[in-house]
Amino acid sequence: MSDKYIAGLEAPSIDQPTTNIAKTSEHDLQKTQDRYDVERKKRLRPDGPTQYVGLTDESTNNLHSNGNVTIDNKLLEQRKVRVLIVGAGFGGLLFAVRLLQSGFLHTTGILFVDTAGGFGGTWWWNKYPGLACDVESYIYMPLLEETKYMPSQKYVTGPELREHANRIAGQWNLSGRALFQTAVDKLAWNDQDGRWTVHITPHGQSPTAIQSDFVILATGLLNSPKIPNLDGLETYKGKIFHSSRWDYDYTGGSPSSPTMHRLQDKTIGFVGTGASAIQAIPHLAQWAKKVIVFQRTPSAVDWRHNHSTDRSWWARMVQEGGPGWQRERMENFNAFLSNEDPLPDIDLVGDGWTKMQSFSVLIGSPSGLDPDHMMRMHQLDLRRQETIRRRVEATVTNQSTARVLKPWYPGWCKRPCFSDHFLTTFNRPNVSLVDTNGKGIQTVTDRGILAEDQEYDLDAIIFGTGYSLGGSADRGDLTVTGRDNQLLQEKWQKELNSLHGVMTNGFPNLFFPGPYQTGASANQVYVLDQLAVHVAHIISEAGKLTSERKPNVTVSAFTIEPSSRSEGEWTSKVLMRARALGGVLDCTPGYFNREGLQFDDREAFLAAHFSIWGEGIKSYVKEIEDWRQKGDLAGLDIQSRHDA
Repeated sequence: MSDKYIAGLEAPSIDQPTTNIAKTSEHDLQKTQDRYDVERKKRLRPDGPTQYVGLTDESTNNLHSNGNVTIDNKLLEQRKVRVLIVGAGFGGLLFAVRLLQSGFLHTTGILFVDTAGGFGGTWWWNKYPGLACDVESYIYMPLLEETKYMPSQKYVTGPELREHANRIAGQWNLSGRALFQTAVDKLAWNDQDGRWTVHITPHGQSPTAIQSDFVILATGLLNSPKIPNLDGLETYKGKIFHSSRWDYDYTGGSPSSPTMHRLQDKTIGFVGTGASAIQAIPHLAQWAKKVIVFQRTPSAVDWRHNHSTDRSWWARMVQEGGPGWQRERMENFNAFLSNEDPLPDIDLVGDGWTKMQSFSVLIGSPSGLDPDHMMRMHQLDLRRQETIRRRVEATVTNQSTARVLKPWYPGWCKRPCFSDHFLTTFNRPNVSLVDTNGKGIQTVTDRGILAEDQEYDLDAIIFGTGYSLGGSADRGDLTVTGRDNQLLQEKWQKELNSLHGVMTNGFPNLFFPGPYQTGASANQVYVLDQLAVHVAHIISEAGKLTSERKPNVTVSAFTIEPSSRSEGEWTSKVLMRARALGGVLDCTPGYFNREGLQFDDREAFLAAHFSIWGEGIKSYVKEIEDWRQKGDLAGLDIQSRHDA
């Protein structure tokens, strides 16, 4: 296999850590751990996740920015559908495509419902300047093999990702099967009819209801933006918005051309230094009179090394890879991040992610339960984090700024970031950093932000403060009522149980893509695709089974539900592997560890039910593929209904 197949002709070299692991003494490691612990304690707060509020909160509803689309009333008149998919991002599209490929139904049997104004999910909502995927496009953009599309760059921008979502919808004739700017308020199971009643509210219209045989909750992980719960926010007289609701009317420019000329006389406060900030702040700095960045905890920023896709390399890569090339590339990427043993001989992706085997502490690893696993991961991670800290020191000219931009925590504790421009932005005369020593900002005044006993006058405040992690149902955004009036959220508050992380007892014909009790990867699209294939198999094979049971009867509906025993057995398997993820508990507080909340034994046991598959994504995929291979749909209760 040629080198060009691996990295592409234009790919620059990636700086590698030079520290030898063997030279990292226990003393050095302990010294670093002590520093990590000091920094971690700065972030600990008794209010945990409640330190944030969602954008639907009354005190922050002025933060929304959303254009209107025309609601298709013909779709509203279709009172019954076969499959209703909540969410029209890459996840929802993958579920639809894999169902269509299974032969279970025709396009007209699918209906998407989404509060966004178009396909793309988080890539529709997020339009901030600099937006791009941080996982290689060749493995992140779904269905490249089927659509025969060549991404323009190794890491493409937001507009290209939205275009690809529309490309998928168009190729599978799904473009006219979506109710956009429509909220799903609640789902209620009707046991007599064997269907879900889906209560929806289209924008600007009265609530209505649609019945569906099956419902798939593909709402995604990054669809519920949050901001800190700040004193005085309602008194601020300037402009406020969240990075996921970027206001180009205020800044000037557009997603495809972010020439933000209206900021040339403005002082902008940007709250946060996470993944959104890494991409947006360099663009803001080019246009605003002044940018003041407010930091609680710095990100670990590695090199990105983006480059255009070379067409000749692409053609050879696809040809040499043959059928299934994209999945092979995805799984090669996963192998390095999950620290599989042995690692593949060739690193096909060859970027900052695949040089980070310590990320397996967060997403699971085959060696996760080994006695020396955490020590080896700390050794690997210390080498990487030291390299990143040295890069900060060598790049940022103001040493006091450089000092507080250095990340002092294990690399798996916050999502790694990759940028060639973020650090150098702090060398510009119009950019300054306010480090809050782990506390975050506490107060907003009528003129700006009060931090570290100093008031900063600001024309606008932009929050790059991320999202509430989890699905809509467990967050409480969506009420789901199953058999015997049981609420899904209440069931999971008592104890989360599922089969394969995609179904749960008491809620027939309801499917969801985890994120709990499934495998995990830095490349979420790979996970979504594996779950979409799995769910499509379950539904289509159950349909065939009911037809075989009554060959002379027209089956109009059937129900699929995991037994309590089967979901209990699956949950036990998850719990057996949960200890492999224990390295996250001592992390700097964040959404990975519920902001550092401490649990007693009972609380810890219940929290472990929300774990991912600790043995790594490859092990998880093998589990569900082996289950499918047996062909008996073990653990599922399948009941048919037929026409009278």
